[in-house]
Amino acid sequence: MSVESDEKTMSVPSGKDVPGKADASVVLNQLRGNIIPDNTNSESPAMGKNTEDILPPADMNVRDEIPPDTDEIRRKLEDEAADIKIREQLANAKVWEEKQKAIEQERVRQRKEIEREIEAESRKQSASRWKRNAGIGAAIIIVIIAAALLTFSVQPDLPATGDSFPYVSSYNMRIPQAESVDFAGIPVTVSGTGDKVIVSISGGLGTEIGVGEKITLSSPKRMVIRIFGITLFESDYQIVATFRGYVPQTNQNDFAVAVMTTRPVPEWAVNVIMPDGVDVTPISVDTF
Repeated sequence: MSVESDEKTMSVPSGKDVPGKADASVVLNQLRGNIIPDNTNSESPAMGKNTEDILPPADMNVRDEIPPDTDEIRRKLEDEAADIKIREQLANAKVWEEKQKAIEQERVRQRKEIEREIEAESRKQSASRWKRNAGIGAAIIIVIIAAALLTFSVQPDLPATGDSFPYVSSYNMRIPQAESVDFAGIPVTVSGTGDKVIVSISGGLGTEIGVGEKITLSSPKRMVIRIFGITLFESDYQIVATFRGYVPQTNQNDFAVAVMTTRPVPEWAVNVIMPDGVDVTPISVDTF
């Protein structure tokens, strides 16, 4: 067999005779809308149209949405309802706390008001008791003073039991001109405006003395002071005065007076011995 005969026998058919190739072209043209297939009705609505015209609408290609999960929605609603309920409970709790706080504040205010009223009443009662007690005390004191005055007695002119006076109390005294003053119940009058004066004791004629001279105002006597029948002070005494000069500015005669006793003289007893209405100032014994 020759080569040429073999080539004729194995020659490739043309594109028109190859079914696979022709079918591919037809399909492509159909997709492009340029060829009407043989087995297709010429009156078909898609005949001769573009690819875009025969494609379905865009919304038809969108996949339908998946229906929501009703259980999840129910849970969300329940959670929201629970949150609302919790907020309402918290709000109610806050209102309750505020009410309780207001009630407690009112109780505190009322308690303080009651305490103030009780304190004021207590002060009033205390003041009333104090006034009552003060009145009772004053009445008792008045009774005691009255009884003391009624029972207080001074006996300045009893006979002395001794002639020694170891205790001496000295005082400076200014006796008014020509006025009678009492030393332990003994009246004494001093007259004169110069370096010499006349001292009259118990209404006697009087004795003239000069500056620096002494005079005995009371001879030795015994004094007894009692109150409620009880002896408060008892002692022998003697009073001696030294003339120190006339004071024209006050019309008084200045004396240094020594009270000599057998016992120490308390201050209140000195006031009994010295005359009333006369300035008395303690001085040292050396000055006397």
